[in-house]
Amino acid sequence: MKMQTIYANFCIFLTMKELASFKNYGWYRAVNIYQHMQDAVDIVGTSPHPSSKVAATIAGKDPDGKAFALSYVNHWPPAIAEKIGTEEDIGNSSGTLHAETACLLAAPKTAGASIFVTDPPCPNCMKNMAEAGIAKLYIDHKGFDKDWASRRGESFENMSLRIAAKAGMNVYVTYRKEERFEVISQHVPGYEPSIENPARIEAADNNFESLMESAQNAHGDEPFALALANDSKGEACSIIVNYHPTIGYTFETVENKEDKYSFILQPVNRLLMIAAKEGLILQARHIYSSRVPTSRELVNLVGAGFEQIR
Repeated sequence: MKMQTIYANFCIFLTMKELASFKNYGWYRAVNIYQHMQDAVDIVGTSPHPSSKVAATIAGKDPDGKAFALSYVNHWPPAIAEKIGTEEDIGNSSGTLHAETACLLAAPKTAGASIFVTDPPCPNCMKNMAEAGIAKLYIDHKGFDKDWASRRGESFENMSLRIAAKAGMNVYVTYRKEERFEVISQHVPGYEPSIENPARIEAADNNFESLMESAQNAHGDEPFALALANDSKGEACSIIVNYHPTIGYTFETVENKEDKYSFILQPVNRLLMIAAKEGLILQARHIYSSRVPTSRELVNLVGAGFEQIR
């Protein structure tokens, strides 16, 4: 399956001759794309999902500039598997933590990182990757013939790729045995996605109650989430986000979809992804949402290891 969609002003498509020249650049040498993809392929069979087994690897640099790589499969977080079970949906969502999102939640820092995934990502994972600052996405070519792609390939083409394009995320399909890749979408050099309502990250004095009160007064009825967090040096900060269209869209330009998926990123998911992007560690007892989180937000929150939210 080869994508032919072109998003004007956001993407360019390159010839294989031009792609070959990329090998001269440092990013190609520093990231062994075929090995990282192989790492995901090697573990995909360990996914507990009976029909849609997906694995992903994330590779980047931690807050101290040291390289890291982590691989995960889609799975039910232990708390969900034990207390709810693997057969039950949670609201309109399954209880599984998707492989790409599991990588984002576990990584020490996601800004500028690359993700290698066995299957085309769903729009929800693509929104998370965009918010988390993923720069490059590599998809194994065999994934386009698997379960999710056969059932919801239209969602990948019509939503996931649009989200990646607006966010300035490059998307490639890889052929491991041949050690080559092709461009699905490539943003124009110099493109910077618009962020209509960026997250607020500020130094904090750990007075969470006063922070909540101030945020409630400022946001009124607008859904938002906030948390206290620590950076890699232990310094405390606050993060405040509201619900918002995925990066690159505004409320005026966002596309309405009457489907399972939406271009809107909910506040708790934004909170989790902003923390991952900046390499911040959320304080488990100091996470707040102004309204009941969606089912997918709760699954991701539990998948990140949190046991409570205010």
